[in-house]
Amino acid sequence: MSKSIVLCLLVLCISASLISADSASSRRCPKRNQRWNNCGTACPLKCSQLKPVPCTKQCVIGCECIPGTVLRKDNECVSPKDCKKI
Repeated sequence: MSKSIVLCLLVLCISASLISADSASSRRCPKRNQRWNNCGTACPLKCSQLKPVPCTKQCVIGCECIPGTVLRKDNECVSPKDCKKI
């Protein structure tokens, strides 16, 4: 009886984690030039800081700029050449 309960709980936990991971990876970001990342950087490239800086290894869940774009101060992802255009 005890083994059956443990097995059922294990199956439930695995199922829940798979459903959670699937729904998180299929999220859409509302702004142009962004994508969802389950483990993005805590130090994204910005118009004010175009070169990578030393950063922590923590994962940040959420929308990030696609490669080739940087975060402008109005929270739009733009080409570095468009940083001054607001």
